[in-house]
Amino acid sequence: MASFLGRNGLVLALLLAIPAFVGDFWAYQLGLYLLYALAAIGVGLAWGQAGILPLGQGLFVAFAAYLTAYGLFGLGASPLAYGLLPLAALAMAALGFVFAAAVFRGRTESGPSFSLITLALTLAAFQVATTWTSVTGGFNGLRNVPGLPGLDGFLDLYYLIAVMLALGIAGVDWLLRAPIGALWRAVAENERRLAFLGYDTPRIKAAAFAVACGLAGLAGALYAPQQNLVTPDLAGFAFSGDLVVFAAVGGRATVLGPVAGAVAVGILSAELRDRFPWWEIVVALFFIVVVLRLPGGLMTLIEPLRRWLPLRAGKIPPHAAPLKPRKAAPLTVAFDDVHVRMGDVTILDGLTLTTGAQAILCVIGPNGAGKTSTLNVLTGALPMRAGRLVIDGQNVPRPRPATVARTGVGRKFQTPSVFPRLTIAENLAIALWSGRCGWFDLLRPSLFGWTTPVLDEMRHRFPFLSDADKPASDLSHGERQILELTMALATEPRLLLLDEPCAGLSHEETGAVIDAVRWAQQHLDLRIIIIEHDMELVRRLADRVVVLHQGRFLADGSVEQVQTNPDVRAVYVGGTR
Repeated sequence: MASFLGRNGLVLALLLAIPAFVGDFWAYQLGLYLLYALAAIGVGLAWGQAGILPLGQGLFVAFAAYLTAYGLFGLGASPLAYGLLPLAALAMAALGFVFAAAVFRGRTESGPSFSLITLALTLAAFQVATTWTSVTGGFNGLRNVPGLPGLDGFLDLYYLIAVMLALGIAGVDWLLRAPIGALWRAVAENERRLAFLGYDTPRIKAAAFAVACGLAGLAGALYAPQQNLVTPDLAGFAFSGDLVVFAAVGGRATVLGPVAGAVAVGILSAELRDRFPWWEIVVALFFIVVVLRLPGGLMTLIEPLRRWLPLRAGKIPPHAAPLKPRKAAPLTVAFDDVHVRMGDVTILDGLTLTTGAQAILCVIGPNGAGKTSTLNVLTGALPMRAGRLVIDGQNVPRPRPATVARTGVGRKFQTPSVFPRLTIAENLAIALWSGRCGWFDLLRPSLFGWTTPVLDEMRHRFPFLSDADKPASDLSHGERQILELTMALATEPRLLLLDEPCAGLSHEETGAVIDAVRWAQQHLDLRIIIIEHDMELVRRLADRVVVLHQGRFLADGSVEQVQTNPDVRAVYVGGTR
């Protein structure tokens, strides 16, 4: 907390000290650039953290500016006019959340579509703003907008803008260091993995966009009294594109990057506009050079300062996570005449299968038998064409990854699926939060200290999991396999799906994973379905073996019964059924 207050207090002090060195005129100019920076911070958050690029943030700045202008016309010198600032921010945040949730609902990895939709909206908004003359003033806009009461001259308003910008920076700084910030980075890294942990990824992305729109709304609310006019240019694509440029030039993955980009590009444009007829070309070349030479933006230049500035928060001591509510009995699954086709290819051909009472079920079969596809149908990654899927006694006609995960299904994929740029601790924490915390809990950094007996046991068995600050991208293939297995176990599922959990592991690692899986089954009293080609692992773990062939059930029983089954032998060694 001390580091957070010191860091953001320093930012506020620097912003408030600037007018003493630059004078009133430049304070007015910088006030405008800081307003742009406020909106650009939101673009940086949505783009650089959550991985969604908004191309129409000018729409929300313009909407808030027009609403504030009419509010100032109506309220005049009343102190109630200051209430327009939070109202505009909250209104734009709510509008942005509803819009983004509607666009993202039912879709994953829809970033490009979202960007194009926001682009189309801002083009439409500009057309409306220029033609709806009775409301917007047309091309001339709304003029002679009153200032905020009690503020005389440009300098007073600059200080208000500086305080609002500092609050916006501090708020985004807090969010990015809170659990919700880790979820935003996770959804940008691997949205599919996050959904299979039970998270509502459309709402997570919509929350990021809502914050961005709230910042844009606050910028628009301050723009109207600062400029004393509102024009359709705010709603145009050119201004929205400028906000993206500010974020890219400064550094979209940092909090202060968009501020640096807005100020740098603003000053460069102001200095060149009256001196050089082709000043736009110079600004464009500056943007190109920064993007090519400094992919992380201008903030890359001050990266060495992190070595001696106390920018990192202190370690959060570990403490027990709340118990996860769950039913006592392991979860049961039944496939009833399930058919799946992709084009002309039959993937599952009338599969009928029930998990049964055995604790560990191993599914084997030749390549293309439909083993992984069976798990994909169960977890909603592959749609059924016909048949019934029954989970825990309930017919589930259209399973979704997040909803299936919330019923108590954990999954480990054939190829390790983790969040590479996040640390080991963040990967494990995200799995641990699933089903244990609400939306407001995601604002509490103390959640990073949560631990459970399952997590403690896995860290004891695999010591590399205790290397909290190590990025998952630095792990070997085998370590990623173990990390994803631990993430699946951390959710404390009632049914665990493991797709070749020991692929690529050494003999010693394989033995350790087998022991960990057996321990987890007994400790959590869960049912496990394992897809595996390694018959040694099957012999050591399986209570029951099911054989699939060409998308159909072929045989089941103990390992010995399956090995002596003539139909199974015919499939594996040749012959006819």
